Amino acid sequence: MFGFLLGTACLVGLVWVLRSEHRRWGSCGGCGRFDHPRGHDRDSSSRGFGGRMFLRFLFERLDTTPGQEKVIRASVEDLLERVHSARREVEASRKDVARALRAESFDAEAMGEAFAKHDAAMSELRGSAMDALAKVHEALDSRQRERLADLVESGLGRRYHGPYRTAI
Repeated sequence: MFGFLLGTACLVGLVWVLRSEHRRWGSCGGCGRFDHPRGHDRDSSSRGFGGRMFLRFLFERLDTTPGQEKVIRASVEDLLERVHSARREVEASRKDVARALRAESFDAEAMGEAFAKHDAAMSELRGSAMDALAKVHEALDSRQRERLADLVESGLGRRYHGPYRTAI
């Protein structure tokens, strides 16, 4: 009987904490985004706890200086903004695909327009990725570039599980 009462009290406390956090931070967990579909902005400083932790992990592994961190962070932020822009462009092409499917006969021209938009977005994204990588390459010294290359080669994103379970 005591266990049942203790469990119920814990459950009520958990619900109370979650509701108060929801009221305190809003529906997105306090990410600070104001241009997001839910009324929040996607600024790169608030891309979530995981993104900041990943950069912190990377900075620790590369033993970067504050100046290098600033350059890398700016490059990543710019690249992520370009990724979101390309994603919006690709998502906007759904109308072209829907139009091609609604027509009596398949509308290859509408699909060609959709694929042309995808190709243009990917080309711009490739250029942005090259620029970001060039800036990072320039900011790092040879030892740091070697370490970064090793991390990329080993799949650094796949193997990172947080600060307490790092596999590298």
